[in-house]
Amino acid sequence: MIIYDCGPENWSILLGYVLPEHRWKGICTALFYALRDKAKEQGNIFSILSGTHLNNLAAQAAFEAQRRTKEYIMYSYPLKDRGDGKSH
Repeated sequence: MIIYDCGPENWSILLGYVLPEHRWKGICTALFYALRDKAKEQGNIFSILSGTHLNNLAAQAAFEAQRRTKEYIMYSYPLKDRGDGKSH
């Protein structure tokens, strides 16, 4: 599944998820290309934005295989422990 937001000039993929037993079967790519085609048909969309965690190398590899380009770096300032054992 993908959850996305349709802005007036850019669309943003907010969440992309494929069940673990169905990963690496091209499902995410098919969903992305369907969204891309829908945006192209609309005619006024300049780009589709998406992001992932810095350590999610699998997602980054998938994005690059889909010819997406890395354009932004985002920083976070944690206000409390996320519960993942990482100290701040």
